[in-house]
Amino acid sequence: MGVTIDLSRAERWLGEEELAEAKDRAADLCRRLYAAEDKENVLGWRTKENSVLELGKIQEKAEEIRRRADVFVIVGVGGSNQAARAMIEALPRQNGPEIVYLGNTLSPYTIKKTLDGMKGKSVYIDVIAKNFETLEPGSHFRVLRQWMEQEYGRSDLAGRIIVTGTVGSRLEEIAGENGYLFLPFPVPVGGRYSAFTPVGLLPAAAAGLDIEAYLAGMEEARKDCTLHPEDNLAVRYAAVRQLLYGKGYDIEMMVSFEPRYYYFTRWWVQLFGESEGKEKRGIFPTSSVYSEDLHSIGQYMQDGRRNLIETFLSVKEPGASVVVQPCPEFRDRFDYLDHMDFGTINRAAEEATWKAHSEGGVPCIRFLADKVSERTFGEFYYYFMVSCAVSGSLMGVNPFDQEGVEEYKRSMFEALGR
Repeated sequence: MGVTIDLSRAERWLGEEELAEAKDRAADLCRRLYAAEDKENVLGWRTKENSVLELGKIQEKAEEIRRRADVFVIVGVGGSNQAARAMIEALPRQNGPEIVYLGNTLSPYTIKKTLDGMKGKSVYIDVIAKNFETLEPGSHFRVLRQWMEQEYGRSDLAGRIIVTGTVGSRLEEIAGENGYLFLPFPVPVGGRYSAFTPVGLLPAAAAGLDIEAYLAGMEEARKDCTLHPEDNLAVRYAAVRQLLYGKGYDIEMMVSFEPRYYYFTRWWVQLFGESEGKEKRGIFPTSSVYSEDLHSIGQYMQDGRRNLIETFLSVKEPGASVVVQPCPEFRDRFDYLDHMDFGTINRAAEEATWKAHSEGGVPCIRFLADKVSERTFGEFYYYFMVSCAVSGSLMGVNPFDQEGVEEYKRSMFEALGR
């Protein structure tokens, strides 16, 4: 297993008896999660057979994209691009196309700048939209399709467009009418739980990432959760954060001293924010990247209100080495760093922050990965999705719907005259 959890600096705020009771409740919910019949069509993410669809087609098309494309555009918003983006931006890539993201903004400046940057290049796009009603990806698809038709002509268009949506949707009909490759967005998987579906797999494969290792990480975490429902990483995390929430800790900040995890923390914010923020309750999820943000939000974490949980996302292997060489003639007063690797410096800063914030009254949780890799991403995604399902159920909300998001959409469509 490539990821672990350290709850020692959070459990000190909790009583032994209440902690044991909370873990028992979380374990029971974990068992039910796997035993439950999926009557509401929301639990397809639990297994590979319901998530990992059309893997052969995905790998074949990804190889073509890597061979022929200069730019690959992922058109999606929220759960339709967050998981893939987090991996693509974090992991080293061998050659392959530039990866560009659209369908996630309504800014005309950003859209125009992106289109201008693709001029004269070979472009492929993947339009990801489960129900094909969301404004951002739908409108961007039209703009991109028209732009590509002008660039390449209609005859060369079909092979450059992939659409990922629900079987039976208008998006599938469009694919059939125009000869686009259609990949299924599994019906029993919500957008924010779609990391292991074609939604996440095609972009990752087209970027040249090792999706076999990624899926092996998923399977490792799934086995742990199903074989050890009474005590696994997801259950322990859900139990502790819900106990803390009951004691008034209603903001959780995910932080990392590894900037490569920036988009991962955004995925985590969406997962928990959209799943738990209901019925005027829920832990508010937010994130920061250290050490930069220690010089701003770090002050609040140390001395602000004591309603905060700080969750560290750490990694053992830094992935590179930069050693500070001596420079006595410069007299910059940093000679104490001579011969020290930045990996050591970064770890020292993290340990000091972990200690200072927890001793200052902040319950601190730490997730630790062996290294930033496809396999540990697979483990993290799966554990957090299970934990979110358990945590939301402990809170008494449905972790799979998002009526608040639908409400803003209704108001927006009315304003636009739909």
